[in-house]
Amino acid sequence: MRCINKAASRIAAITAILMVIAMGNYSFSPMVSYAASQRKGIVAANALNVRSGPGLNYSIRDVIDHGDTVVIVETNKNGWHKIKLGKDQYGWVSGDYISIDGKIGTTKAIASTPSKKTTTTKKTTTTKKSTTTKKTTKKTTKKTTTTTKAKSKVSSVDLGNGIIRVTGSYTNLRKAKGSGYSVIRKLYKKTEAGIIEKSGSWYKVKLADGTVGWVSCQYVQAIGYKASVSSTPVKTPSDSGKIIIAQSSVNVRSSNSTDSKLVATVRRNEVYKYSEVKDGWYKIVTPSGDSGYVSGRYVSKFKKYAVNGGGKYIWPTQTATRISNHFNPVEGRHKGIDIAAPGGSQIIAVASGVVVAKRYNPDGCGHLIVIEQNDGVRAYYAHMKKASFLEKGAKVKAGDTIGIVGTTGRSTGNHLHLEFRKGDERIDPLNYYPNFD
Repeated sequence: MRCINKAASRIAAITAILMVIAMGNYSFSPMVSYAASQRKGIVAANALNVRSGPGLNYSIRDVIDHGDTVVIVETNKNGWHKIKLGKDQYGWVSGDYISIDGKIGTTKAIASTPSKKTTTTKKTTTTKKSTTTKKTTKKTTKKTTTTTKAKSKVSSVDLGNGIIRVTGSYTNLRKAKGSGYSVIRKLYKKTEAGIIEKSGSWYKVKLADGTVGWVSCQYVQAIGYKASVSSTPVKTPSDSGKIIIAQSSVNVRSSNSTDSKLVATVRRNEVYKYSEVKDGWYKIVTPSGDSGYVSGRYVSKFKKYAVNGGGKYIWPTQTATRISNHFNPVEGRHKGIDIAAPGGSQIIAVASGVVVAKRYNPDGCGHLIVIEQNDGVRAYYAHMKKASFLEKGAKVKAGDTIGIVGTTGRSTGNHLHLEFRKGDERIDPLNYYPNFD
């Protein structure tokens, strides 16, 4: 009986230990999984659509720029990342355009890692096997030499008009010029192709295997390119007959119908000249040379306002006109006007002049740029999202883009703070817009 009781006690003790271990594993595993899913990535595309779900059929919620950092909270089996947009706000982006630890396409990167370790393990064996390894190395060297010769042939793909070489991690070879056309294949870094022609910001190229397609100039280097008559110059539109895109992303169609072919995609706050209006659709030409129509439902007219003294000032934020804080010099609290505008909106120069200052003050104006205009008035543009790309001494024309709206410095929300000064005098900017409604 004592033996039986002892055995039963041991079994009960072992069972209790196993239950504790199982419960411990159960309680900790979800926490490990959650922490591991928090990763950071960098946008590798020029502009990337953030969608409401993991696929191209879902609606576009936002557009993020090249170089922006995103927090990845989940990745599905098709390579789409769920990213954090703000407090309790999320969206989905394609993993083909996100760089994680310098690699694009996380699934391929993870799959290729074990194979390298396996090769290293084979080398650490007996003396006889190491001899075999040396022979294999010699064979590999011969193969490498052959590959080098093959590369010289690829370089000779020049059709008499120069070649392009891919400089980024990869770029897409498309059926026609424009990001709206289907991708033939991906061209990875250092791939070369012969140039057939250049049109706007796109090259028509031919690969060594005879495949022909279009690549964006942004991700390739042109070597020995000779400009031909077929190149399409990009014309700067005049001040009249312009529209500004009012939605985050708008499709450009081949005709004035949603059923027509998709030509390109344009983004919020971009300004385009239109040549005709047909049934509420505006015909435009994009910087890449694509011609097509955009629906009037998603655009606004580019406005201008007259100014006292016979000159003309342009309104600095084409998508917003609401004044959230007026000029108040008496109390000395506000020596300009605040224009409530969405973050990322385009800021344009109200008049021509020269950049005389550019600075950042975290406790004041945030990112600021100052332009001394040709009429002697200095214009101050404050709280920009990031530093202007313009440098001190740069000449600016009325209507030129100088930055984007933000909320840097001492600010409680996205807006443009605009000040006008002439010497020591502070001027209400609205004095220069007598017809402002």
